[in-house]
Amino acid sequence: MASTEIENVDPTATVDKINKIAADRALNRRRFLSTLGMAGAAAGAAALMSGCSTTSTSNLAVTTAGAGQTDSLVFLLNIQYLEATFYSYITQGTDLPSSITGNGPAPTGAPAALAVAAPITQQIVDLLNEIYYDEVNHVTFLRNLLGSAMVARPAINLAAYGAITATNAIGIARILEDVEITAFASVLAGLSSSNATYSGQLFGAESFHSGALRLICIQNPSITDLSISDGLDVTPNDEGTAAAAAAGPNASGGFFASTGGAIASTNTSTGIAYTRTASQVLAILYGTLASSGIVITPAAAGKSSGGFFPSGLNGNITTT
Repeated sequence: MASTEIENVDPTATVDKINKIAADRALNRRRFLSTLGMAGAAAGAAALMSGCSTTSTSNLAVTTAGAGQTDSLVFLLNIQYLEATFYSYITQGTDLPSSITGNGPAPTGAPAALAVAAPITQQIVDLLNEIYYDEVNHVTFLRNLLGSAMVARPAINLAAYGAITATNAIGIARILEDVEITAFASVLAGLSSSNATYSGQLFGAESFHSGALRLICIQNPSITDLSISDGLDVTPNDEGTAAAAAAGPNASGGFFASTGGAIASTNTSTGIAYTRTASQVLAILYGTLASSGIVITPAAAGKSSGGFFPSGLNGNITTT
Protein backbone atom coordinates (compact mmCIF):
# COMPACT_ATOMS: atom_id res chain seq x y z
CA MET A 1 0.00 0.00 0.00
CA ALA A 2 1.04 3.63 -0.28
CA SER A 3 2.97 4.95 2.69
CA THR A 4 5.62 7.43 3.63
CA GLU A 5 8.28 4.78 3.19
CA ILE A 6 11.09 5.28 0.71
CA GLU A 7 11.79 2.12 -1.26
CA ASN A 8 15.01 1.52 -3.21
CA VAL A 9 14.90 -0.55 -6.38
CA ASP A 10 18.03 -2.48 -7.32
CA PRO A 11 19.52 -0.59 -10.29
CA THR A 12 20.66 -3.94 -11.81
CA ALA A 13 17.17 -5.42 -11.70
CA THR A 14 15.78 -6.71 -14.97
CA VAL A 15 12.87 -5.02 -16.71
CA ASP A 16 10.68 -8.03 -15.91
CA LYS A 17 11.55 -7.77 -12.23
CA ILE A 18 10.82 -4.05 -12.12
CA ASN A 19 7.51 -4.59 -13.90
CA LYS A 20 6.59 -7.28 -11.39
CA ILE A 21 7.40 -4.94 -8.48
CA ALA A 22 5.22 -2.23 -10.02
CA ALA A 23 2.39 -4.68 -10.63
CA ASP A 24 2.57 -5.99 -7.07
CA ARG A 25 2.42 -2.46 -5.68
CA ALA A 26 -0.61 -1.62 -7.81
CA LEU A 27 -2.34 -4.85 -6.80
CA ASN A 28 -1.65 -4.28 -3.12
CA ARG A 29 -2.99 -0.73 -3.38
CA ARG A 30 -6.20 -1.88 -5.02
CA ARG A 31 -6.67 -4.73 -2.57
CA PHE A 32 -6.28 -2.21 0.22
CA LEU A 33 -8.83 0.15 -1.31
CA SER A 34 -11.38 -2.60 -1.92
CA THR A 35 -10.95 -4.00 1.59
CA LEU A 36 -11.08 -0.61 3.26
CA GLY A 37 -14.15 0.81 1.54
CA MET A 38 -15.08 4.47 1.74
CA ALA A 39 -16.59 4.06 5.21
CA GLY A 40 -13.29 2.93 6.70
CA ALA A 41 -11.36 6.11 5.95
CA ALA A 42 -10.10 6.81 9.45
CA ALA A 43 -8.83 3.27 9.90
CA GLY A 44 -7.20 3.36 6.49
CA ALA A 45 -5.51 6.67 7.23
CA ALA A 46 -4.16 5.25 10.47
CA ALA A 47 -2.78 2.25 8.58
CA LEU A 48 -1.14 4.52 6.03
CA MET A 49 0.50 6.57 8.73
CA SER A 50 1.74 3.71 10.87
CA GLY A 51 4.77 2.86 8.74
CA CYS A 52 6.22 -0.62 8.35
CA SER A 53 9.88 -1.13 7.57
CA THR A 54 12.77 0.22 5.51
CA THR A 55 13.39 3.96 5.66
CA SER A 56 10.72 6.03 7.41
CA THR A 57 10.30 9.80 7.46
CA SER A 58 9.57 9.72 11.20
CA ASN A 59 13.19 10.48 12.07
CA LEU A 60 13.84 13.13 9.43
CA ALA A 61 14.69 16.64 10.49
CA VAL A 62 14.58 19.95 8.67
CA THR A 63 17.99 20.77 7.25
CA THR A 64 19.65 23.52 9.23
CA ALA A 65 19.88 26.45 6.84
CA GLY A 66 18.09 29.31 8.52
CA ALA A 67 14.58 29.88 9.80
CA GLY A 68 13.34 30.65 6.31
CA GLN A 69 13.26 26.99 5.34
CA THR A 70 11.22 26.01 8.37
CA ASP A 71 8.78 28.85 7.70
CA SER A 72 8.42 27.72 4.08
CA LEU A 73 7.76 24.10 5.04
CA VAL A 74 5.21 25.19 7.66
CA PHE A 75 3.54 27.29 4.95
CA LEU A 76 3.31 24.22 2.71
CA LEU A 77 1.95 22.16 5.62
CA ASN A 78 -0.92 24.62 6.05
CA ILE A 79 -1.83 24.16 2.38
CA GLN A 80 -1.55 20.39 2.69
CA TYR A 81 -3.92 20.49 5.67
CA LEU A 82 -6.46 22.28 3.48
CA GLU A 83 -6.14 19.80 0.64
CA ALA A 84 -6.21 16.69 2.81
CA THR A 85 -9.27 17.99 4.67
CA PHE A 86 -11.03 18.82 1.40
CA TYR A 87 -10.43 15.35 -0.05
CA SER A 88 -11.30 13.66 3.25
CA TYR A 89 -14.80 15.11 3.14
CA ILE A 90 -15.54 14.66 -0.56
CA THR A 91 -14.36 11.03 -0.51
CA GLN A 92 -14.96 9.80 3.03
CA GLY A 93 -17.58 12.23 4.31
CA THR A 94 -15.61 12.72 7.53
CA ASP A 95 -12.78 14.81 8.93
CA LEU A 96 -9.15 13.76 9.12
CA PRO A 97 -8.04 11.85 12.22
CA SER A 98 -7.14 14.28 15.03
CA SER A 99 -3.76 12.55 15.26
CA ILE A 100 -2.61 14.30 12.07
CA THR A 101 -4.31 17.66 12.57
CA GLY A 102 -2.66 18.46 15.90
CA ASN A 103 -6.21 18.71 17.31
CA GLY A 104 -6.83 21.80 15.21
CA PRO A 105 -10.42 23.10 15.05
CA ALA A 106 -13.03 21.25 13.03
CA PRO A 107 -13.62 22.78 9.57
CA THR A 108 -16.77 24.59 8.57
CA GLY A 109 -18.66 24.30 5.28
CA ALA A 110 -17.93 20.58 5.09
CA PRO A 111 -19.81 18.66 2.36
CA ALA A 112 -21.00 15.07 2.26
CA ALA A 113 -18.99 12.50 0.32
CA LEU A 114 -19.54 12.62 -3.43
CA ALA A 115 -21.82 9.87 -4.72
CA VAL A 116 -21.55 8.11 -8.05
CA ALA A 117 -24.05 10.15 -10.06
CA ALA A 118 -23.55 12.43 -13.07
CA PRO A 119 -21.14 14.08 -13.51
CA ILE A 120 -19.24 11.99 -10.90
CA THR A 121 -18.39 8.54 -12.26
CA GLN A 122 -16.96 5.59 -10.35
CA GLN A 123 -13.63 6.23 -12.05
CA ILE A 124 -13.61 9.81 -10.75
CA VAL A 125 -14.45 8.59 -7.23
CA ASP A 126 -11.59 6.09 -7.43
CA LEU A 127 -9.19 8.82 -8.57
CA LEU A 128 -10.27 11.15 -5.75
CA ASN A 129 -9.70 8.36 -3.24
CA GLU A 130 -6.18 7.86 -4.58
CA ILE A 131 -5.51 11.58 -4.21
CA TYR A 132 -6.99 11.52 -0.69
CA TYR A 133 -4.53 8.84 0.48
CA ASP A 134 -1.64 10.77 -1.08
CA GLU A 135 -2.65 13.99 0.68
CA VAL A 136 -2.94 12.23 4.05
CA ASN A 137 0.58 10.92 3.55
CA HIS A 138 1.83 14.37 2.53
CA VAL A 139 0.50 15.89 5.74
CA THR A 140 2.13 13.13 7.77
CA PHE A 141 5.38 13.51 5.85
CA LEU A 142 5.66 17.26 6.43
CA ARG A 143 4.68 16.94 10.10
CA ASN A 144 7.42 14.35 10.59
CA LEU A 145 9.90 16.41 8.59
CA LEU A 146 9.23 19.49 10.72
CA GLY A 147 9.27 17.63 14.02
CA SER A 148 8.89 20.05 16.92
CA ALA A 149 8.41 22.92 14.46
CA MET A 150 5.15 21.47 13.11
CA VAL A 151 1.95 23.47 13.59
CA ALA A 152 -1.63 22.33 14.09
CA ARG A 153 -4.22 22.60 11.38
CA PRO A 154 -5.69 26.13 11.31
CA ALA A 155 -9.39 26.93 11.09
CA ILE A 156 -10.63 26.01 7.61
CA ASN A 157 -13.76 27.02 5.74
CA LEU A 158 -14.26 24.47 2.97
CA ALA A 159 -17.12 26.50 1.49
CA ALA A 160 -14.89 29.49 0.74
CA TYR A 161 -15.73 29.25 -2.97
CA GLY A 162 -19.35 28.31 -2.35
CA ALA A 163 -20.99 25.15 -1.07
CA ILE A 164 -19.20 22.11 -2.48
CA THR A 165 -21.37 20.08 -4.85
CA ALA A 166 -20.93 17.30 -7.37
CA THR A 167 -20.81 19.96 -10.09
CA ASN A 168 -18.08 22.21 -8.69
CA ALA A 169 -15.99 19.84 -6.51
CA ILE A 170 -13.58 18.89 -9.30
CA GLY A 171 -13.17 22.53 -10.34
CA ILE A 172 -12.30 23.52 -6.77
CA ALA A 173 -9.92 20.57 -6.47
CA ARG A 174 -8.18 21.66 -9.69
CA ILE A 175 -7.72 25.17 -8.35
CA LEU A 176 -6.27 23.91 -5.05
CA GLU A 177 -3.84 21.59 -6.83
CA ASP A 178 -2.69 24.24 -9.30
CA VAL A 179 -2.22 26.87 -6.60
CA GLU A 180 -0.26 24.44 -4.46
CA ILE A 181 2.00 23.52 -7.37
CA THR A 182 2.84 27.19 -7.98
CA ALA A 183 3.57 27.53 -4.24
CA PHE A 184 5.90 24.51 -4.30
CA ALA A 185 7.65 25.81 -7.42
CA SER A 186 8.35 29.08 -5.62
CA VAL A 187 9.41 27.57 -2.27
CA LEU A 188 11.77 25.01 -3.81
CA ALA A 189 14.20 27.74 -4.84
CA GLY A 190 14.80 28.60 -1.18
CA LEU A 191 15.34 25.06 0.08
CA SER A 192 18.60 23.17 0.23
CA SER A 193 19.83 19.62 0.60
CA SER A 194 17.25 16.99 1.53
CA ASN A 195 14.52 19.58 2.05
CA ALA A 196 14.56 20.39 -1.65
CA THR A 197 14.67 16.71 -2.59
CA TYR A 198 11.70 15.75 -0.42
CA SER A 199 9.69 18.82 -1.41
CA GLY A 200 10.47 18.16 -5.07
CA GLN A 201 9.02 14.67 -4.73
CA LEU A 202 5.87 16.08 -3.14
CA PHE A 203 5.75 18.66 -5.95
CA GLY A 204 5.86 15.85 -8.49
CA ALA A 205 2.99 13.96 -6.85
CA GLU A 206 0.85 17.11 -6.73
CA SER A 207 1.57 17.66 -10.43
CA PHE A 208 0.20 14.18 -11.15
CA HIS A 209 -2.98 15.14 -9.31
CA SER A 210 -3.34 18.41 -11.18
CA GLY A 211 -2.89 16.81 -14.59
CA ALA A 212 -5.52 14.15 -13.86
CA LEU A 213 -8.03 16.72 -12.61
CA ARG A 214 -7.42 18.94 -15.63
CA LEU A 215 -8.18 16.04 -17.95
CA ILE A 216 -11.43 15.36 -16.08
CA CYS A 217 -12.44 19.01 -16.51
CA ILE A 218 -11.64 18.89 -20.22
CA GLN A 219 -13.61 15.69 -20.74
CA ASN A 220 -16.67 16.70 -18.71
CA PRO A 221 -18.26 19.99 -19.84
CA SER A 222 -20.92 19.70 -17.11
CA ILE A 223 -18.25 20.19 -14.43
CA THR A 224 -18.04 23.80 -13.28
CA ASP A 225 -14.40 24.82 -13.51
CA LEU A 226 -13.35 28.00 -11.74
CA SER A 227 -10.80 30.56 -12.85
CA ILE A 228 -8.59 32.98 -10.94
CA SER A 229 -8.49 36.62 -11.95
CA ASP A 230 -4.79 37.02 -11.17
CA GLY A 231 -3.47 36.89 -14.74
CA LEU A 232 -1.64 33.60 -14.15
CA ASP A 233 -4.31 30.92 -14.09
CA VAL A 234 -4.70 28.74 -17.16
CA THR A 235 -8.06 27.00 -17.08
CA PRO A 236 -8.51 23.55 -18.65
CA ASN A 237 -10.68 24.97 -21.44
CA ASP A 238 -7.51 26.12 -23.18
CA GLU A 239 -6.76 29.74 -24.02
CA GLY A 240 -9.87 31.26 -22.50
CA THR A 241 -12.16 31.45 -25.54
CA ALA A 242 -14.34 28.89 -27.30
CA ALA A 243 -12.48 29.49 -30.57
CA ALA A 244 -9.08 28.87 -28.96
CA ALA A 245 -10.37 25.75 -27.21
CA ALA A 246 -11.71 24.38 -30.50
CA ALA A 247 -8.37 25.05 -32.20
CA GLY A 248 -6.51 22.97 -29.61
CA PRO A 249 -3.03 23.43 -28.13
CA ASN A 250 -0.43 25.51 -29.93
CA ALA A 251 3.15 26.61 -29.50
CA SER A 252 2.19 29.42 -27.14
CA GLY A 253 0.34 27.29 -24.61
CA GLY A 254 -2.72 25.16 -24.14
CA PHE A 255 -4.39 23.16 -21.43
CA PHE A 256 -1.60 23.24 -18.86
CA ALA A 257 -0.48 25.97 -16.50
CA SER A 258 2.95 26.63 -17.96
CA THR A 259 4.52 29.93 -18.91
CA GLY A 260 3.48 31.49 -22.19
CA GLY A 261 0.23 31.87 -24.07
CA ALA A 262 -2.76 33.01 -22.03
CA ILE A 263 -0.93 34.01 -18.88
CA ALA A 264 1.00 37.15 -18.00
CA SER A 265 2.63 38.81 -21.00
CA THR A 266 5.95 39.07 -19.17
CA ASN A 267 6.36 35.29 -19.44
CA THR A 268 7.86 33.62 -22.47
CA SER A 269 6.90 30.28 -24.00
CA THR A 270 9.38 28.16 -22.08
CA GLY A 271 6.96 25.35 -21.22
CA ILE A 272 7.90 25.38 -17.53
CA ALA A 273 5.61 25.56 -14.52
CA TYR A 274 5.20 29.12 -13.29
CA THR A 275 5.42 30.25 -9.69
CA ARG A 276 3.42 32.34 -7.27
CA THR A 277 4.94 34.04 -4.25
CA ALA A 278 3.57 33.21 -0.81
CA SER A 279 1.67 36.51 -0.94
CA GLN A 280 0.08 35.62 -4.28
CA VAL A 281 -0.86 32.14 -3.04
CA LEU A 282 -2.45 33.57 0.10
CA ALA A 283 -4.34 36.15 -1.94
CA ILE A 284 -6.07 33.30 -3.77
CA LEU A 285 -6.70 31.16 -0.69
CA TYR A 286 -8.04 34.22 1.17
CA GLY A 287 -9.98 35.29 -1.94
CA THR A 288 -13.69 35.33 -2.68
CA LEU A 289 -15.91 34.01 -5.44
CA ALA A 290 -17.29 36.74 -7.66
CA SER A 291 -21.02 37.06 -8.30
CA SER A 292 -20.54 35.11 -11.54
CA GLY A 293 -19.93 32.02 -9.44
CA ILE A 294 -16.91 30.94 -11.48
CA VAL A 295 -14.25 33.64 -11.04
CA ILE A 296 -12.11 33.89 -7.90
CA THR A 297 -11.11 37.40 -6.89
CA PRO A 298 -7.81 37.41 -4.95
CA ALA A 299 -7.69 39.21 -1.60
CA ALA A 300 -6.08 42.64 -1.42
CA ALA A 301 -2.57 43.25 -0.14
CA GLY A 302 -2.16 43.23 3.62
CA LYS A 303 -4.84 40.61 4.34
CA SER A 304 -4.00 37.99 6.96
CA SER A 305 -7.16 35.86 6.83
CA GLY A 306 -10.23 35.05 4.78
CA GLY A 307 -11.50 32.53 2.27
CA PHE A 308 -10.39 29.01 3.14
CA PHE A 309 -8.53 30.29 6.22
CA PRO A 310 -10.96 32.50 8.21
CA SER A 311 -8.43 32.93 11.02
CA GLY A 312 -5.33 32.89 8.85
CA LEU A 313 -2.53 30.34 8.66
CA ASN A 314 -0.50 29.00 11.54
CA GLY A 315 3.17 29.94 11.36
CA ASN A 316 5.07 33.06 10.32
CA ILE A 317 3.90 33.33 6.68
CA THR A 318 0.36 34.66 6.96
CA THR A 319 -0.08 37.94 5.08
CA THR A 320 -0.68 38.80 1.44
